[in-house]
Amino acid sequence: MTPQPIIDVVDDNPDIRRMLGLVLNTHGFTVHAHESAEAFLAEERTAAPRLLILDVRMPGMTGLELHSRLLAQGEKYPVIFMSGECQPHETTAVQASTPIAFLWKPFNTQQLLQAIEEGMKQLSAASA
Repeated sequence: MTPQPIIDVVDDNPDIRRMLGLVLNTHGFTVHAHESAEAFLAEERTAAPRLLILDVRMPGMTGLELHSRLLAQGEKYPVIFMSGECQPHETTAVQASTPIAFLWKPFNTQQLLQAIEEGMKQLSAASA
């Protein structure tokens, strides 16, 4: 039996982490919130399927840098990027990384849930 997928939210804003945790828990998802990319990397990850929601801009390691590092380590997860502001080069880099979605803050719950649904389909296909 495949373990329930985990949604990892990586954002330096505690209000965003709290809001996403509440919304996603209400919809039946298991959520792990991380205040930074470094905090995510420091957590021991189980073999459960994972979907990442990454803030593009964070102090220290950015969401893009985290995604690149994970790929370099052979860890490929469906990713939803989010940002309140981006420079053109960051937007181009996000698009080049082929995420499930790129959501501009503030985004609505329906946009988020649609992106997560697509990510869950990718996780199901990968485990089949």
